[in-house]
Amino acid sequence: MTATLRVEGLGSFRAMVDGAEVDLGPPKQRAVFAVLALCAGTTVSRGQLVDRIWGESPPTTAAGSLHTYLSGLRRALGAAQGRLDSSRAGYCLRLGRDEFDVTVAEDRARAADSIEAYEKALEPWRTGTAFPGVPGPFVAQSRDRLAGLRLQVLIEHAERARPGMLPEVVDRLLAEVPANPFDERLRGALMTALHRTGRTADALAQYDDLRRGLAAELGISPSPTTQGLHAEILADDQPPPAKLRPAQLPHDNDAFVGRAEELLTLLTPRRRIVMIVGVGGIGKTTLAIRAGHMLRDSHPDGQVYINLRGFDPSHSALTPDAALHQLLTSIGARHVPSGREERVALWRSMLADKRMLLVLDNAASTDQIEDLLPGGSTCFVIVTSRNRLSGLAVRHSAHRVPLGALSDDESLSLLSTLIGADRVGAEPESARRLTALCDRSPFALQIAAEQVASTASTGIDDLVRQLADVQHRLDTLQLADDVLYSVRGVLSWSFAALGEDAARAFRLLGVFPGPSVTRLTAATLFGTTVEQAALLLDRLDTLSLLEQVDDRYTMHDLVRAYAAELAGELTSAERGDALARVLSWYRVSLGTVGDRQVGRGAPTEQPRTDVPPAVFAGQSEALRWCGIEWQNITALARRAGRGGQHDAAWHLTLLLFDYFYAAGRPLEWLELLRVGMRAAETAGNRVARAMMFNHRSVAHSRLGQNDTAVEQLRLGLELLDRPEDWQHRISLLGNLASTLREAKEYDAARGPAREALELARREGIDYYLAATYDVLCELNAETGRWAEAIEDGLPGLEYARKSRSQLVEANLLINIGLARHGLGRQEEAEKAFTDALRISTDAGDRYHEGLALFGLAKVGAGADLARRALALFQELDAEEAGEVRKFLAALT
Repeated sequence: MTATLRVEGLGSFRAMVDGAEVDLGPPKQRAVFAVLALCAGTTVSRGQLVDRIWGESPPTTAAGSLHTYLSGLRRALGAAQGRLDSSRAGYCLRLGRDEFDVTVAEDRARAADSIEAYEKALEPWRTGTAFPGVPGPFVAQSRDRLAGLRLQVLIEHAERARPGMLPEVVDRLLAEVPANPFDERLRGALMTALHRTGRTADALAQYDDLRRGLAAELGISPSPTTQGLHAEILADDQPPPAKLRPAQLPHDNDAFVGRAEELLTLLTPRRRIVMIVGVGGIGKTTLAIRAGHMLRDSHPDGQVYINLRGFDPSHSALTPDAALHQLLTSIGARHVPSGREERVALWRSMLADKRMLLVLDNAASTDQIEDLLPGGSTCFVIVTSRNRLSGLAVRHSAHRVPLGALSDDESLSLLSTLIGADRVGAEPESARRLTALCDRSPFALQIAAEQVASTASTGIDDLVRQLADVQHRLDTLQLADDVLYSVRGVLSWSFAALGEDAARAFRLLGVFPGPSVTRLTAATLFGTTVEQAALLLDRLDTLSLLEQVDDRYTMHDLVRAYAAELAGELTSAERGDALARVLSWYRVSLGTVGDRQVGRGAPTEQPRTDVPPAVFAGQSEALRWCGIEWQNITALARRAGRGGQHDAAWHLTLLLFDYFYAAGRPLEWLELLRVGMRAAETAGNRVARAMMFNHRSVAHSRLGQNDTAVEQLRLGLELLDRPEDWQHRISLLGNLASTLREAKEYDAARGPAREALELARREGIDYYLAATYDVLCELNAETGRWAEAIEDGLPGLEYARKSRSQLVEANLLINIGLARHGLGRQEEAEKAFTDALRISTDAGDRYHEGLALFGLAKVGAGADLARRALALFQELDAEEAGEVRKFLAALT
C-alpha cells in the first residue's frame, strides 16, 4: 500500500508520512524539499535547484551538498520516498494538490465567490508567514507571493462581510497594516469596515495616516479610488439626493443586422470594461447601443450614455473635466466640485455599489476616458473608438472587440431591410456586387441604399456602375443634402487625428499598388528606418486606418481608395521616388537566392533605399516568401509598366519565374508575361524579350499547349545569336528539349538537351549544370532508359545541392525515383520520392509535390496518395492529371 504524504507550509513547515511528522533535516535540506513541494509535479533540474537554494553565487560544493540533501530527504521520507522521482533531467516530487496546504489555499482562493468560501480559503493559514526559517531566494519569493495572496483573501472577505462580522474583520485588518502600510486596498477595506461599525473618525484617521505616509516616503498622494472612498465617507452624513435612474441610451437602430458573436461577448462579458474598436462607419456605436438596450434589465440602476466626440468634425473632443461635469449632473449630483480630482472622487463615490451601464461613445484616447471609469466592479462600461486604446487594455484589462466588415449575407440582409427585399431579389447579382463595392461597411451601405431608395428610377445596377469607377467611388458614397453622411468625411475625421509624419505615411500607402505591406516594405515606401516605419504603421493601425494580421498590414478597400485619393496631394516627384524605392527593394530582394543569380542575366539593380532586402537561405525559403508577396510584386510590375519604368516591369516579371513554375497559375502567369513583354519591347531589350518567350513556353507547356511552347522557344533562340548569350541559350535549349519530350518527340529533344549540357560544361556553373543534367535525366527516364537516367541524374543532383536549387533537386529526385522503380529497386525509388516530397512541400512547390505523391503511389503506397496528386494537378490545371486518372482507373 502506498504511504500517504502531507506537506504544510503556511505558518509552519513540516511533512507527515502516514500521519507522523518526519525530520526534514537542516535548513538547506528543508529548502530543497520546499522548492520541490512548491514545484510539485514538475521536474526541477539540478542546476535549477542550485540556483533556487543558493542564488546567483553558489559555493563550489553546492552540487555535492545537493546530492547529500536529496539522499537525506529520501531517508527522511521513508515509506514515502517513492514520491521523490529522479531522472537525468532532475527531480520531481509527486504531491497531489489536496496534499499540500499551499495549493489547497490557492485553489480555494481562486474559487471563492461568497463569504463562506473566503472563510474556507483562510482556514489553511495558521499565521501570516509561510515557510518560516527556510532559506533561499525561491522560497523567499514564494513567501512574498503567498503573503500577498493571504492579504488579498482577507481584503475580499472584508469587502463582503456581514454587519455582525465587522468587529472581527476590523481587528484582522488592523493587524495587517504595520506590514503593509502603503497598501491602499487594505486601507480602503479597513476604512469601510470602520465606517460601517460607526467608527467614522477612526476610518478618516486611517486615511490621514495613509496620506501622510505616502507623501513622506514615496512623494505621492492616495489614488483617485481611495480619495473617492474618503469623499464618500465624508459625505455620508449629508441627506441623499432624490433617487434618479438615468435612461440615456439613444434610439436602437431598426436596421441592425448580424454581429452575433460580438453581441454575445457584450452580453456575457468576462471583464467589466469592453471596448469596441474599428474603422469609421463600421457600426461601433450601433452595436454598443443595441447591446445597451439588451442589458437594461441586468443593470437596474440605469444606463448612462455620453458622446465624447473624439472624432467629430463639428465639435471639439470633450475634455475629461467637461465629461465628468456632464456625467455627474446626468446622474443627479447636486454640487459638482471645481477640481478634477474631486470630480473623479465624487463620480466614483456616486457609482459605488451601483449596477449601472455606461456607454462612452467615440473616445479619442485612453487619457480622455480614464477618469470616467467607475472605481468598483459593479458597473459595466462599453467604450467605442477608432483608436485601439491599448492603454485601456494594458492598465485596466479592458477586453477589445475589433469590429470588421459585415459578412456577405449580413450585407445583403441590411440592403433588404433598407431598400426592400423585392428590389434586392430583382437584382441579386448587382446587390452582391454593391455590397462588395461598399466594402461591406454598414455606413457605406446605408448611404448607397438611400440613393437607391430615394429615387424610384435608380436601380441597384445603376449605382454599381457608378461605384465601379474607383477614382470616383468616394464621390458616389455621400448624400448631397447631408455633408456628414459621407464615407470620405468619416475617413477624413480619422485622418485629421494623424500627425504630420503619419499623414504622409498614409498618403504614401496610397501610392503602393499591392494589397498589403510589411514593416520592411513600408520603410522602403516611406523612406524611413524600419523602426520609424513600425511606429507609423502602429499609429495608423491604432486609428483603424490599417489592419494588422501577423506581420502584415492591410487596408479596407474604401480606406485604400481614400489613401489613393490623398496620394494625389503629394508631388509627382514624391510619388515617383516612393515607387522607385519599392521597385528597387523587391528587385534586389528577388535578385539573389543563396549564392546564385535568378534573374537569368537581368541587370543588377542598385538599391535605392537603406532598408535591408529580404534574405533567403535557399530557393525554398524564397518560394514561400513569393507565395505571400506575389500579388504585391505583380501589381508593382503592372504599375511600373504603366508608369514608364519598363526595365523594372520586365525584370520583376522574370524574377517571378521560380514562383510561377512551382505554384502553377499558368493563366495568371501568361497575363503578367504580356505586361513584361510589352515593357521589354518598349525598352528595346533583345535578351529580355528572349527570356519572356522562354517563360511563356513553360506556361503554355503547363497548359498542354506544346506546339505553342515550341514556337515561343524558337522565337527566343533566334534572338540569342551572340556569344555572351550562353546562359540564356542554355535555359531556352533545356526548355525546348523538355517541351519536345512532353510532345513525345524524343529524338528531336536529344539534340537541344545535349547542346545545353555542352554549353553548361564549358562555363562550369553549378546551377546550369544541374538544370541541363536534369533535362537529360527526365528525357531518359520517360523513354525507359533507366540506367542512363540515373547516370545523368546523380551528378545533376550534386550540382543542384551545391547551388541550393530545390526545384531542380526535387525534379531530379523524382526522375531518379522513376528510373529506380523501372529497374525494380523499389526501396531506393521510395526514398527518392520521399525526399522529393519533403523538399517540394517545404518549398510550397505544389507541382513537384504532386509528382512526388504520384511516384510514391506507383511504388506501392496506394490510391490515397494518387488521389492527393490528382487533386493538386487539377488545381494547377496540369496535364499530368490525365495520367493519374488512368492509374486510378487501373486500380479499380
